[in-house]
Amino acid sequence: MSDVEGRPTVELPEAVLALLAAADADTLLRDAESLATGLADTGWTPDVESGRFAAGDWDLLSSAWAPNLSVFFEGEEDEVRIRAQAVASFLTSRSERWAFHTDGDDWSEWTLDDVRWTEGDGMALHPLEWKGGGVVVSLYIQPDYQPGKILAPANLHLGIDRADTPPEGLPRDDERARRVVRDGSVVDRWFLAGEHELPDDVIAALENDPDSRVRAAAESERWYRERTIIGTPPMLEADGPGPEQPPARFAPR
Repeated sequence: MSDVEGRPTVELPEAVLALLAAADADTLLRDAESLATGLADTGWTPDVESGRFAAGDWDLLSSAWAPNLSVFFEGEEDEVRIRAQAVASFLTSRSERWAFHTDGDDWSEWTLDDVRWTEGDGMALHPLEWKGGGVVVSLYIQPDYQPGKILAPANLHLGIDRADTPPEGLPRDDERARRVVRDGSVVDRWFLAGEHELPDDVIAALENDPDSRVRAAAESERWYRERTIIGTPPMLEADGPGPEQPPARFAPR
């Protein structure tokens, strides 16, 4: 399928379109309960891990502090570009709802053979951004090769954040975390299990939570923390493996 200018197009999953239509600070991104309800209502299925959802071959990672989410799709570069342009087209077509902005070129209008995709120091495209309903929607594309970084599949990243959240996010709040453990709902505690830098007593309480979904999420987070690598990862060079790197080590509990 192609548009009137010959650019290939693709039908986005209904879950992605419904999520964008529901993106609002007073509904979807109000709190943990509204986030979980909104994602379920728009067709996203929760995973075992805290804050993780899926819809087909699209993945979603969310947090309730402050409420936000990121949607990911990975594949061949052309696949990623086509889907990112479809997301951009959907948002831009609703000018009564979203105000568009970018600090660089609007790559949503480029053809797949446009040389600008691969110009510069590694395809460093500026994100596209839309604001409306108290939220900011950001759309990024990462190529399948980024000089000086680990080789990874091309992917798009669609972020939805509250407009009133500071750029650095909300600060750690141990007393809030203890209140959620003590008084929060199962959904509140499930989201809490995925937050970074929780105090040890909160982690222990989540791992012994009366609800199995919270326990599973907390155990999954511990598995991840214990296997997080600290140190410089191996680098991929264009002409070979590059110099030997210092050994990585696992993060302490």
